[in-house]
Amino acid sequence: MNITLKVSINSGTALILFLLSLAALLVGVAFSSAVASVFLEAGGLLTVAFGGYLKKRDSNNQIALKADIAGLTNAKTGDPLT
Repeated sequence: MNITLKVSINSGTALILFLLSLAALLVGVAFSSAVASVFLEAGGLLTVAFGGYLKKRDSNNQIALKADIAGLTNAKTGDPLT
């Protein structure tokens, strides 16, 4: 039995998840002093993770664009040929 799970998140969904996580963090700060003590680190890591996702997505788009310009894409899936 082969089970495959594929999750595709676009940048709009990633932004919504980032904002929801940041809101949850702010609510946690309001109710807990322990969360407040790590707010800067948690908020920074959350922001870096979102920025890293956007950078990785941009890199993938650049690779796909260059492969498309060079004519090296697979007609069936659109992926660059390897």
